[in-house]
Amino acid sequence: MAKPAIEHHTLDICYPPGDFPGSVERLLAGVLGAGVDVIQSYWVLLCHVVWQTEVAVPSASDIKQFNRYAYGDIYPPTHTCLSPDCPNHQRGVLTEPVTYQATWFTIQYGVLPIYVTSMYCHKCFCRYHHNFSVHKNTNVRTYYCGVPSTIQVATHFFIDTPLLELFANAKVSGWLSSMNCAWIYNVALVHPNAYILNNRLAFAMTKKTEDAGKSWSYVLNGFFIYSLLLDKAEKQSQLVLIHDTLHCERIDAALIEAYPHACDKCFVVLDNEQGQKVKIQAAVCDGIAIGHPCCAVHDCKKPLDNHQLQFCSDHHNLSNICAVEGCSLLCSPGSRTCHTTEHTKLEEAYYKPAKALAGFSVPSDSFTTEETEELIMRPCGTILAHATFYGSEAVSAVNQFAKAVFPTPQSTPEYFIFDNNCKLHAHQEANQDHHFSETAFPVDVYHFNSKHKETDLYCQAHCNPAAFPDLLENGKWCFNTSISILHNMTVHRYNFYLDEMIKRWNRYINSELKKAGICTWLLPIAAL
Repeated sequence: MAKPAIEHHTLDICYPPGDFPGSVERLLAGVLGAGVDVIQSYWVLLCHVVWQTEVAVPSASDIKQFNRYAYGDIYPPTHTCLSPDCPNHQRGVLTEPVTYQATWFTIQYGVLPIYVTSMYCHKCFCRYHHNFSVHKNTNVRTYYCGVPSTIQVATHFFIDTPLLELFANAKVSGWLSSMNCAWIYNVALVHPNAYILNNRLAFAMTKKTEDAGKSWSYVLNGFFIYSLLLDKAEKQSQLVLIHDTLHCERIDAALIEAYPHACDKCFVVLDNEQGQKVKIQAAVCDGIAIGHPCCAVHDCKKPLDNHQLQFCSDHHNLSNICAVEGCSLLCSPGSRTCHTTEHTKLEEAYYKPAKALAGFSVPSDSFTTEETEELIMRPCGTILAHATFYGSEAVSAVNQFAKAVFPTPQSTPEYFIFDNNCKLHAHQEANQDHHFSETAFPVDVYHFNSKHKETDLYCQAHCNPAAFPDLLENGKWCFNTSISILHNMTVHRYNFYLDEMIKRWNRYINSELKKAGICTWLLPIAAL
């Protein structure tokens, strides 16, 4: 456990040093209960054996004993400069160490105190940290290639990669928030003997142990950085982010990778009346109310400066306008309505319990407005795309979204399944929009049976799923037309988070399809 500290004080790591750094001497003297002179004599006898032996995995008791006398150490993954243009490239040893205390969250040993050290190349002015390097004259942190075993999620906090993978899968499979992930860690994993600490009566314990604690924000930060590093590693490139800024401003969006997906559950080949082979592909569209705060002005896409605000900065002047719909007078001081008596009475009645008044537009003191996240999926469960709808799930917006997802005649599906397809189809007819002229628009079975009237002749003529024989096989539906209803998940830090969740979900669906013996493939992009 002390070997990393010894190595970083050694000019040539191929050979053991003649003596220890003072911190390592004090550590071994404390652990072994021996004097410094005895420790030095042991080292003279065993240094070559220790140096050539692979580092053993410490036990929980070893970790506990180690931390009684010293902190662990985290260093850069290199002793020499990695810049090809540097005169010191892979030759001179990095110098000018900067060390500070930090906390390391592990999956096996709980929370550990550590020392973190960065090193400097005085030739090219680049400082090397554990996960990345920063040049003195730039404001850019360049991450090393690959995915490290430990990821820095804040200046003084590090999380093991296996623990971040556990959190990521808990989010996808268990729909857990970052706060719940942190809570589970604090209760079950923060101490190696958590099963004893959580059941004190059963193990006859009375002494209370201090809770190390862990903020949910570190879980989220770690998830973001880990996801970006995975994405870059898959593409054999390096992650480059702004260095001197807030972490939330450092995050870039992840990419969706499942657009050309096809499998036996969403891609069917049939014989037409002429005996020719034809494909049948379906797409399912549905909206999810996620509660992402947005400006109260319909379809305004500018973010709020503060989630407690009702309007964005462009429409901030409207916050001083009477909240009664249709009224343009200024609000009275300390009120949400103007001086008009009728409007004042509306506001007074509105805030009384169990009252709901028409015409009064302010929903609450929080003044946040729900958005809808629209998904387009394959019936097998693979998500093709998502888009944010501000204010409502208007059919005109759904039409534009669908055209963006299926931009060419070759890419359009044979069936586009949506719970309001009758209105969508009528919108396309009224605007003479023929983009989906080869696509049928049935309503999904659930909504057609529960939300659409038999007296709606237009809906019955164009959107009744029973009117499309290709959707039926032996009396059963070929496609799961209600698949999107299964995906009402809650997300945080919206766009990046949802992109990464969708990517992981699609990979999970693809693996499950293969396990079930279902053939999956990718359609050529040029054919879409």
